[in-house]
Amino acid sequence: MNDTTNNLTPATPGTAKARAGSLERMVRLLANLKTHWRNRKVRGTGKAYRALTKAMRDDPDYTRSWQCNIAMPIFDGAKGKLTIHEANAIADDLMRHLFEVKKPNV
Repeated sequence: MNDTTNNLTPATPGTAKARAGSLERMVRLLANLKTHWRNRKVRGTGKAYRALTKAMRDDPDYTRSWQCNIAMPIFDGAKGKLTIHEANAIADDLMRHLFEVKKPNV
């Protein structure tokens, strides 16, 4: 058995062993980078969601505008199968579910 072919010998730059090692390292680095950016994106989204929820709780007019902008596509998409009151009720339920806000009294 040749002692220069064992796994303990360092890889010479440019050899297949060195390229494979650097490829594995690059794949690990890219996976870590992807995970880092995904986590950062989630944290940013959570912060924006909390800010939006707070704004809705603090301003009933703003909440009502969101409710109306949710209700109208529901009403339009139903093509006459729902009344505007039913579409508003669905939007109210959605607002309560997503933002934990009650129907605005505006």
